[in-house]
Amino acid sequence: MDGTVMSFNTLNYSGLLYNKSNTNTPFLNAISGKVRYTQSVEFVTGQEFSSEEGDIPAISEQASLTAPEPTSVKRSQKTNVTQIFQEAISISYAKMANMNTLSGINIAGQTPNPTTEFDFQIARKFEKIKRSIEKTFMQGKYNKATTDEEINKTRGMDEAITTNVIEAGEKPLDIWLVNDLLVKIKDSQGDISNLVLWVDTTSLNQINGNAVEYGMKLGDAYMSAFGIQVRDLILPVGTIHIALGEFIPKGTVYAFNFNVIAPVEQPTPGKGNFFYEALAKKGAGEQGEIYGIIGLDHGPEWYHGKITGLSTEFTKPVGQKVVTVTETP
Repeated sequence: MDGTVMSFNTLNYSGLLYNKSNTNTPFLNAISGKVRYTQSVEFVTGQEFSSEEGDIPAISEQASLTAPEPTSVKRSQKTNVTQIFQEAISISYAKMANMNTLSGINIAGQTPNPTTEFDFQIARKFEKIKRSIEKTFMQGKYNKATTDEEINKTRGMDEAITTNVIEAGEKPLDIWLVNDLLVKIKDSQGDISNLVLWVDTTSLNQINGNAVEYGMKLGDAYMSAFGIQVRDLILPVGTIHIALGEFIPKGTVYAFNFNVIAPVEQPTPGKGNFFYEALAKKGAGEQGEIYGIIGLDHGPEWYHGKITGLSTEFTKPVGQKVVTVTETP
């Protein structure tokens, strides 16, 4: 199907513009201030090694006169790849010159919104690319191309996390499952000092339901005329912040350490990254593309964790009642 914007396939209207689609990119927003740059498709996410375990020596004075057999600590390098994001735009000259022909209700003095089709279409493509990056950084499956016909695919957070995984067995999320996840991350030598629990709406409701059920006011949670909103969980092992994410697989929540996560851009020399450029003319219209290359540096995967197999239904709290007070958060 021809995707060119023309006078009768994309009508002009007056009135305020409201986007029905979800354009949120919370993960990308959280890491956008730490952009790294590369001139290689493959980039390093870090080196990994395991220190030798301590033991209780049993060495006599006589035995100490002979040095023990030497041992060494081996290192391995971990990498990820960037991938291409590309969108095309095509608008006929007739459409660009016909913005004042309005459809729908026509009232004297009204003007088209948007006023330029070109700017509107460009902005929507950039929104789509951002959402595509957000989804890729969460759910992307790694592939390193070995030919020009193959596709480089960056590894997303879901695939990256392999060490600290808890299978919930269809149970609803609760604070003790989260505490168990923090224990796993800590026991794996991960840093738990600044973790964020990345949840969907079902798990967010479940954690708040937990607080109501236990009659708790947890961390930076606050009580208002309507109940409790949990922002932080203060658990026996440590504190974890809570945030609502996007593109989270059903029945899954994550614990992310954003200190070690960064986007990795691969700019095109002389052009930058995620730029618009005109394409060759094929007739009476404007054709162009948006192009960029980016990948995810997820850092050491054992700094993060995930709970899978959670119930996808919200179980409303029963029993405890919450006494509400009016309090400014």
